Amino acid sequence: MRTLLSADALRVARTLAGLNQREAANGASMTQKAVWIAEGEVSSGASANVRLEAFYKNLGIEFLGTVDLATGQTTGLGARWRTPSQLPVLPPPPSEFHTEQRGVAFGAARALLNKKQSEIAELSGVPSRKIGLLEMGGLADNPTTFNLRSFYERQGVEFLGWGDVTSGLFYGVGVRWRATPSAPIPPNAISYRTGNDVDMA
Repeated sequence: MRTLLSADALRVARTLAGLNQREAANGASMTQKAVWIAEGEVSSGASANVRLEAFYKNLGIEFLGTVDLATGQTTGLGARWRTPSQLPVLPPPPSEFHTEQRGVAFGAARALLNKKQSEIAELSGVPSRKIGLLEMGGLADNPTTFNLRSFYERQGVEFLGWGDVTSGLFYGVGVRWRATPSAPIPPNAISYRTGNDVDMA
């Protein structure tokens, strides 16, 4: 049985890839409307979901989270760039793993919440201009960066990524919904990352 990806995870993947809906549609050989529907609140058809999943995985993005097949309850859904098995990566492979100069994916966090920059500015108190700067990988003053990150974390967003001190690059940058630490993995859960049963050991 195939588990469809959530709209949240699909929006995060597209944002990590730096694509708009039209570009994602072209890459996945589908219509822009199909991408819009897949990223919306109403669940889309399996065909569009599977095509988008394959397209993003081919770019090096992996999907995270678990779903309880009995209840449909999801935990820790999100996406990130595929990570190497260990750091440092020497010598750094030029194209095998995507790297980032900054280890915080602010744009992906906003995509996970499915909010506009103006909405985040109003809710967080961080000006839209600074939100846009941080989403583009630019630098802002430390209080602004801290305030925006703290806002997202209060909303349940978990930031992902490994920093390699030898290269100054970040691997596996992404976001997901924070899993509740006390919640046990249900016996009939399937992992989005592997598509296989979750190891209960």
